[in-house]
Amino acid sequence: MRKKVLNIVAIFIALFGIGFGIGCLISLISSKGSLADGEYKVTVCATTDVHGAFFDSSYVDNMANKTSLANVSSYLKELRGSGVNPILIDVGDNLQGDNAAYYYNYVATEEAHLLPRILAYLGYDAVVVGNHDVETGHDVYDRITRELQVPYLAANAALDRDENGKADMDEDPKNKLVSDSYFLPYCIIDRGGLKVAVIGMTNGNIKSWLSDSYWHGMDFQMIHDIAQQLIDKVVAKEHPQLVVLAVHSGTGTDLPDRENEALYLASTLDKVDLVFNGHDHRPLAKEVDNPHGSVVLLDEGTKAQYVGQADVTLKIKNGKRVERLVDYKLVPMEQYPVDSAYAAEFRPDFEAVKAYATRPIGMLSDNIFLADALDGPSSYINLVQTVQLGASGADISFAAPLSNSGVVPKGVVEFQDLVSIYRFENSLYVVGLTGQQIKDYLEYSYDNWVNRKGATYNWDSADGIIYEVSKSAPKGERVRILSMSDGTPFELDKTYKVAMTSYRASGGGDLLTQGAGVDPDSLVIYDKMKDIRSLVGDYIAEQGEVTPTVATNWKFVK
Repeated sequence: MRKKVLNIVAIFIALFGIGFGIGCLISLISSKGSLADGEYKVTVCATTDVHGAFFDSSYVDNMANKTSLANVSSYLKELRGSGVNPILIDVGDNLQGDNAAYYYNYVATEEAHLLPRILAYLGYDAVVVGNHDVETGHDVYDRITRELQVPYLAANAALDRDENGKADMDEDPKNKLVSDSYFLPYCIIDRGGLKVAVIGMTNGNIKSWLSDSYWHGMDFQMIHDIAQQLIDKVVAKEHPQLVVLAVHSGTGTDLPDRENEALYLASTLDKVDLVFNGHDHRPLAKEVDNPHGSVVLLDEGTKAQYVGQADVTLKIKNGKRVERLVDYKLVPMEQYPVDSAYAAEFRPDFEAVKAYATRPIGMLSDNIFLADALDGPSSYINLVQTVQLGASGADISFAAPLSNSGVVPKGVVEFQDLVSIYRFENSLYVVGLTGQQIKDYLEYSYDNWVNRKGATYNWDSADGIIYEVSKSAPKGERVRILSMSDGTPFELDKTYKVAMTSYRASGGGDLLTQGAGVDPDSLVIYDKMKDIRSLVGDYIAEQGEVTPTVATNWKFVK
């Protein structure tokens, strides 16, 4: 029997890495007998939406970052020094948001990626896939899957199969062993004889934000559609003493929601003890009433602001769990110092990213104040529109403020400044829309804008047309399009080539679907171009010096 167990573990080590394989060995051994009666303690910690906050300082003047994984490292060392060996989970969105992520995603592709090395150093046990992780593309997250020494989880990223059951891409052998998902659906972690099941899910709304080139071969399911069934299967198969659901989904309400399901899941699911969530960048720690027993819900915000911690005490009698007590909290990382050993370990990476990020691209003759874009025409959005129209040759361009505070200072523009201008890795699409659909699209956008509803990155304006927006007019009657920018008539029944982001073309923000009434699956796509941030950089480099100017093609009127 011992030889058989060791052979199984050898297979798991080959497929998943040493850390996971050893965990399987411990699980196999501990599962041979039931737990002795008594009291058991386990601590589960989590981070989420780190968005590339890997270093303790910025790339300019070594200004200190408020929080980063360097602070998290200090906290974890203190915790482990006190005798606590926590189960450590990250709930997704690590591969976007900072030049460090960009550099290792797309530039230093022949080197070991920074993220798996950091997670190994910190001792993470499992990582959930976030929507912005998927946005980096197959080459990046497939590479992360290979390099991670712990499970990469997303049970609801199902393999897309045809009517004959054949997957739409080559299947990874490791997933054939355990599930029908592209990533691993769950893992079992042993702590002090306790079996803890960690089930991971990503955001079910990804297909509405990203074109299929990013997630080819997958079909994303709503978490609430499959969660209970999967939990039941895991509990029946693995017999864990504690069940943790880690979901890259916003908190939301106690009703099901495509993008923000966490509170609904915590308030309805059976056999779940802890729910760690993320995506909405809103720190939260609360105990949620549930018909099957209360569930603790923790969201750690973003950029390593907090570590969520649940200290669980379980009482076992006759081999079964008879009582569960949970103390939980969000631990602010700002109160912990930078771990000097961590900083030293990854200093070469910091220096490499800094050298890349501080490369001069061109010049700005004046400041660009990003917040100006919230109140009307601005030099910020005019720059983006100019780039999109010039690069695509489209008739009309749509763009929205992705950053709503800060300044890009006049003088030398460095590569890092491009993240302030365009912080997401959206690519540029050219699609076909009729004049009526364009007007309806803008009506929807300006209803958000005038009423200050939703995220500012859904407040699109247009270029290529001359128009005005009445703040006092009724909904649906605010936008009056006067002409094309060259003075020719704008025609409602004519089809125009429109430049927009991949996020928007996939239905993100609902401007295309609920505004223009267009199904993204039926959208005519003329061209797919590279990421807009790079296009902005190319434009500034080609111009040498850019003079920021405020758009004059549209205005707010009473």
